[in-house]
Amino acid sequence: MGTFHPMDEGNLTELSTEMAQLKEKNKCMKIELKEMQERYSEISLKFAEVEGERQQLVMTVRNLKNGKKS
Repeated sequence: MGTFHPMDEGNLTELSTEMAQLKEKNKCMKIELKEMQERYSEISLKFAEVEGERQQLVMTVRNLKNGKKS
């Protein structure tokens, strides 16, 4: 195993390549995160709509049951 020389041109090239790869990976992950956040927002909105419909149905059923008891 050779001695590590920080200013060795090979090491600098390797580090530069690794840095470029990490920057690209970071960019891809940011895009993926944004897409996931958008999907989460859509799902949250849909859940709120469905929950609202469910509550309306519960109220309708209660009203129907109360109407039969009278």
